[in-house]
Amino acid sequence: MLRRTREALGGNFDKNDPEFISLYDELKRLFSMKNLDEITQEEMKGNIDSLQLIFDKVTELNRKNDLLKAKYENDAKYARMHKRILEKKNISNKESEINEILLDIKKQTDERILNNKNLLDAESYFAQMMMSTVIGSFEKNKIDLDPESAKYINGCLVKEYFNEYNGVYV
Repeated sequence: MLRRTREALGGNFDKNDPEFISLYDELKRLFSMKNLDEITQEEMKGNIDSLQLIFDKVTELNRKNDLLKAKYENDAKYARMHKRILEKKNISNKESEINEILLDIKKQTDERILNNKNLLDAESYFAQMMMSTVIGSFEKNKIDLDPESAKYINGCLVKEYFNEYNGVYV
């Protein structure tokens, strides 16, 4: 059960999700008293119900994450961005609006990257391009975006693209 729970946690693509962090911390708390190799069978039996609950919650979180990722053509970057926008609570609470805008940004950005593979070699240029894409997509969908929120979304997306480009998965 412990192995399955750890694998389920490891299979989560959004390690910054507050729900993930909470479940991970709970697992650590359960076994923080001792090294996992030193836990007796009786201690493990005592924690099995808690472990099962964590496993069930992680499995459900991963299922929801996978459904969200599917809405973005299985692009985890945009699923994470979707969640960050909802957490921010000052941009839009309508998931359909967020989805439509992010899909528009994704389509434009992916097309530009396909047409110019060197685009990700110039971070500042890419960030400027992304900012105009972000603002344009929100304007196209008639959603007001304050400058702070635009910078936040742009910063998150630029970081996501460069993490992926550099093979860094957080």
